[in-house]
Amino acid sequence: MNVLDLFSGIGGFSLGLERAGMRTVAFCEIEPFCRNVLAERWPGVPCYTDIRELTADRLVAGGIT
Repeated sequence: MNVLDLFSGIGGFSLGLERAGMRTVAFCEIEPFCRNVLAERWPGVPCYTDIRELTADRLVAGGIT
């Protein structure tokens, strides 16, 4: 199962969900510090910055299905 992690923080929920067999395909986090942590722990997984601008079209354009 794929996961879109919204209001991600430093990825605690994604870490737990991945240990349960799920796969995080994208994050959405506004805080720069948290985005840096996510980029370090999940290289190559896109991180969107503002939930107010995140749409299904934007996810599809970014390769998230």
